[in-house]
Formats: sequence, C-alpha cells, structure tokens
Amino acid sequence: MDWLHPTYVWTLLLGPVALGIYGWAVRRRRAAREQFGHPGAVRRLATTRRPRRRMWEAGLVVGALLLGAVALMGPRWGTEVRTVERRGLDLVVALDVSASMRAQDVPPSRLRRAKNEVRTLVEDLSGDRVGLVLFAGNGFVQSPLTTDYGAFRLFLDAAAPDQVSTPGTDVSAAVDAGLRAFGAPRPTDDTTAAPEEPRPRALLVVSDGENHAGDLDAARQRAEEAGVTLLTAGVGTEDGARIPVYENGRRVDYKRNRQGEVVRSRLREAPLTRLARSGAYFRVGAAASALSDVPAALRQIGATTYDAERFADYEEMYQWPLAAALLLLLVASVLPTGRRDASGVQFEEWLSGVWKRE
Repeated sequence: MDWLHPTYVWTLLLGPVALGIYGWAVRRRRAAREQFGHPGAVRRLATTRRPRRRMWEAGLVVGALLLGAVALMGPRWGTEVRTVERRGLDLVVALDVSASMRAQDVPPSRLRRAKNEVRTLVEDLSGDRVGLVLFAGNGFVQSPLTTDYGAFRLFLDAAAPDQVSTPGTDVSAAVDAGLRAFGAPRPTDDTTAAPEEPRPRALLVVSDGENHAGDLDAARQRAEEAGVTLLTAGVGTEDGARIPVYENGRRVDYKRNRQGEVVRSRLREAPLTRLARSGAYFRVGAAASALSDVPAALRQIGATTYDAERFADYEEMYQWPLAAALLLLLVASVLPTGRRDASGVQFEEWLSGVWKRE
C-alpha cells in the first residue's frame, strides 16, 4: 500500500470538523426548543425531521468527506517491478562549415539548409546518442555524444564558418574528428563480467564536396577498422552559385580567385559517394532532400541496449473511495424525511406569528 499524495493527509480533518459543526447545530436547536416550553412537548408538536434521520445524514456526510480525503491522497496498491530498456546507436554528424557552404544555390544557403535538415533528422531519432563535428580545412569535436538533443541543437545552431580558421574542405580530417568523438571502448575492471555488446556507430558527413583534400580511401579504411559506418550527404546543386563575402553581417562582395574573377562553387558528389561506398549517400538539393531517409538507414545498421532502468509500477485505487463517497452522499440525499402532522404544522404557524410579533 502506497500513497501518491501523502501530503494531503490534512484533508482528513474535514471529517472531525464537519462532525463538530453537526454537534454545534444539535445543541443550538435544543437550546432554541427549550425557550418555548417542555422539550418533549415541543418535539411532539414541531418535529419535521426525525432525530435518527439527522444522525444518519450526519454520519453519511462525514463518512463521504473522509472517503473523499482518502481518494485525494491517491491510494496505490500492489507493486510490479518493470524494466525499461533503452536501445539505440551512436551517430556523429560531421558538418562542413567552409566558406563554400555560404553559397545560396540551396536556399537560404547551403549551411543553413544543412543545419535545418540535421535538426529535423535529430527530431526523428529516439534513444540514439548524437554528437557534432565541425570541419573545414581541419576538424574538431563541437559536441560529444549525448542523448540531450536540446544541447545538440544549441551547438548546431551556433555552427558558423568562422569557427574553423583553416580554409578548404578536408573530408579525411572530418572522419578523424568523428572517430575521436566516438571515443575508445570503455574498459572494465571486472574480468568475470560478460563483455558488453558493441554499440553500432555511424558517421554522417554533410558537405558540398568542394575543394576536398586528404586521402578518402585511407579515411574510409580507418572508419571501417573502427566499426563505423560512413554516410554522406551532398548539399548544393550542379549549377552552383557564387560565394558571398560578409563583413559585420553585411554582404560586401563575392569570393574571387587570384585573377580577380568571381568564384562559382558547385556540388561535388564524386568524393562523397566514394567515401560512402560501404554506407549510403544522400542528396540535399534546392527542391528536395533525401536526408529524411537517414533514420531508416540507421535502423538497418542496427541498435543495441545501452541502458536499462527498473521502476515500480502501482495500481491506482483512488476511484474506489471516491465512488464510495459519492454513494454515501447519494444515500444521504434520498433518506426519507420525518412525518409532519397537523399539530406540527399549527405549531410552526403559531411560532412564526410569535416571531413576527416580536
């Protein structure tokens, strides 16, 4: 037996309070009758309710208040221990924040569109741990693996090209940073314990593939040796767009090469599909995005139980005392009233006249 709201125990005082009010009313009624004559004679002449009826009514109302207080305290009966398992995988998103991601061939820009798509992707996850890596000419871990999707979104919203000082798009550096985000397997001091089931891991590289650097084959091999499935997402269009240059939040020009010509950035899918040879490639274009298919691809990779929580489950019983309280009130309202004879009516009329004369 347990209580959901034990702090409401003070409501049990309503029963004694109501009982005291009924007792005070009985004494007041008795004192009023004694003013008009002998109590027995007055009772025979003026009885409209039998004393026993009043006693039953008071008992039923007080009982209903006590039962209502018990229902308010929330009685719970029986304990069933249940185990809830959390299953999922580890996903690290490597987001390209190089200058070419400012191109606006995918509105409002490649970077902002990529952030919106990743945010939507995380909303579709359940139980998976996510981490964030930012990269351009090099890469670093922006957010470690976590199940706090709100914290992940804060780091994602803050991602900007000025966070990586090295220009370029080194995809192999993104893979290395992603492997660091996964971390090394946690050792166990208990040699007799059963080995923990390895958790599936996936690395999603979101980039336009522009000006890629590094050995993609070596990066893919390192990921495969670490048991990480590589997924890539290309953001942009084949026609491309110019790369705006901003100062103090205002666009002042477009990026130019050494000859002074405006640079036009285009989506390079070849390096991204090459990197995801053992995984899957998704495209985020101007009109459509295939990133919504990532959760299904992650489910194919698999999931494992990484946490189990045991809690007690109770059966709520408040409805029974509440129903009993309502039943008592119903019975109190339908109790038969006392008989009123002609002499009683005449006495009440005479008593009313006495009060009016006074």
